[in-house]
Amino acid sequence: MKDIEINITQPTKVKLLNLKQKVIEKLHAMNVYLDELADLLPLEEEYYERLQARRACEKTIELAIEQVIDIASLIVSYQKLGIPHSEDDLFTFLQKKKILSVTLAKKIREMKGFRNVLVHKYGEIDDRKTHHFLTTELPDFQLFEKEIRQFLKKLK
Repeated sequence: MKDIEINITQPTKVKLLNLKQKVIEKLHAMNVYLDELADLLPLEEEYYERLQARRACEKTIELAIEQVIDIASLIVSYQKLGIPHSEDDLFTFLQKKKILSVTLAKKIREMKGFRNVLVHKYGEIDDRKTHHFLTTELPDFQLFEKEIRQFLKKLK
């Protein structure tokens, strides 16, 4: 009788490659939205005067933030870091495993909170706070990408 060799690491490698591919695709989508936002975002006074510009910017940043949340969810699931009871738990898990720095995890939670205001409390949007976020907080996305790519490099 012939011995059958079973390679149990193959599904794990496929899952890992799949995770990396999905995360990289989400990072790319996030950057596309951020590039679009850079093209859409008018100067401050024009931002306040043009409803269409405000709504386009709000929707575009919402989509970029959703990519961040999706990436966190993918990694938490793949790494089996726990069952999140809220989106905030995703970032807590990533912080505890040192995938995200404490500072960035806090900023991402704030980013997610900002997205929730855009999505769920549309009538209560403060245009000044939104413009401030759009003009000052975008480097957090690049930091997120940097920390996620560092994590991906460590995966084997």
